[in-house]
Amino acid sequence: MKALMKRLPMIYVCQIVIVMILSLSSCKDEITSPPDIICPPIEPLYSQELKGKVILENQTEHSNALVYLDSLNRGASTDSSGLFLLQFSEEDSIYNGEFKVVYFVNEFEMDSAMYVLVDGKVKLDSLDVDSEGNLPTKELKQLLLIEGWTDKTEYRIGDTIAFTARFTNVTNRTVHIFIPSFWGPLGYVSLYNENYISSFILSPCDPVLADLDIFLPTGQYFQGEVIYTIRDGDYCGDFRPLISDEYIVVADLFIEDRLLNFWTNKLDNFIGLEWYKLHRGNPPNLDWFPNKYKYPIINIIE
Repeated sequence: MKALMKRLPMIYVCQIVIVMILSLSSCKDEITSPPDIICPPIEPLYSQELKGKVILENQTEHSNALVYLDSLNRGASTDSSGLFLLQFSEEDSIYNGEFKVVYFVNEFEMDSAMYVLVDGKVKLDSLDVDSEGNLPTKELKQLLLIEGWTDKTEYRIGDTIAFTARFTNVTNRTVHIFIPSFWGPLGYVSLYNENYISSFILSPCDPVLADLDIFLPTGQYFQGEVIYTIRDGDYCGDFRPLISDEYIVVADLFIEDRLLNFWTNKLDNFIGLEWYKLHRGNPPNLDWFPNKYKYPIINIIE
């Protein structure tokens, strides 16, 4: 009996003790009240929150990582400490079963974790979720060091801008980079501003049609340079005027199997259509993808 009670959770031990006392007291001619027994509260089995932390290798602040709920097409971004929080509501009661969390930062290794939903609530102490609704801390290993620089920091409409980008392999293996260079040797080089959904392309609208498939050995880098004229707006499709403001200069880059196809892949589609709506922690947040790019920020002045 003692061995059995050692294996049972405390809440069940309390219940067994109470039942035994009541049974013994019923055998007496005079019924006496059982002694007060303080039992621990019943622990919750489910939560409407999913929490965790993402650490980015070689970084001092860990914002801008995308934590994506596969199959629910929902995501959150990490703050400067790498913390994130995902909440579920009554609308999620249709979801039951095992689901995957995907951790994505463009120039880092991808990772994932698993959790269980029961009527839209997170089942605690199951799969990768602990008894408090926390997922394990993930450290994403850096694949590439991405840097860029321009010849100046301030430009006017009509000025030329010389932009250089370098991608360095910081892993112990070869990294495959794909650059769709329809617009030049660095692909879709653009100006991004957090106040706009769309970007302004610097290069001409006529495609070059010369994709680059690059296999970078350990410690090696690929570097490209482009020189464009800053125009008064984007003429490809509907005209969007380029206003005086702060912009980040970004080059196109896809790594290994992450060739983003906004029509077929849910994660890619979410990044293309929903990423800009998320609060993305501290700068850098003038971006197209979840990243820690070291690209230059310039000012367009009148």
